[in-house]
Amino acid sequence: MFATFAVAGRADPTEVVDNDGHFAANFPAAVRRANRIVDKDIGQIATFQVYTHQGAVAFMVTYSDYPEGYVAGAGAAAVCKGAAKEAAESAKGTVRGEDNCKLGDVGGLEAVIDGPDWAFVERMRLYVVGDRLFQVAYVGPPDSEAGKTALDFLDSFRLLPVPASK
Repeated sequence: MFATFAVAGRADPTEVVDNDGHFAANFPAAVRRANRIVDKDIGQIATFQVYTHQGAVAFMVTYSDYPEGYVAGAGAAAVCKGAAKEAAESAKGTVRGEDNCKLGDVGGLEAVIDGPDWAFVERMRLYVVGDRLFQVAYVGPPDSEAGKTALDFLDSFRLLPVPASK
């Protein structure tokens, strides 16, 4: 189970269209990808990541497929909050702030995470569609999370239509 993606045509070589993930985003450089399956108490979670970095700055889109029906039972807001908390713990950082956000009709959560000893900052937006959690994240030097580079990347993320099943 691996995601496929393509760099879009010549007009914008930084636009990555991930057809399996049903999203697109503009990355500032060539991307890499990683996939893994994690066993949790709730079952297996398949996680796919498209990312790049430029020096001390990283740009990531991660999507995770939860077991069928999990998100409906837990609630999208709780899944987003839990993922932000887990991201902070994984980075050994702290959540500085959270606020609701929207992407079209999809509600989400925006979080800012400060790394340990203020070594970095992460600004992420989380959205849930069905049983899929999307995490769009910028990681950079302290106080860069509201800059043009961060916002251009975060704002470039868009969801693609899910094709009708046969």
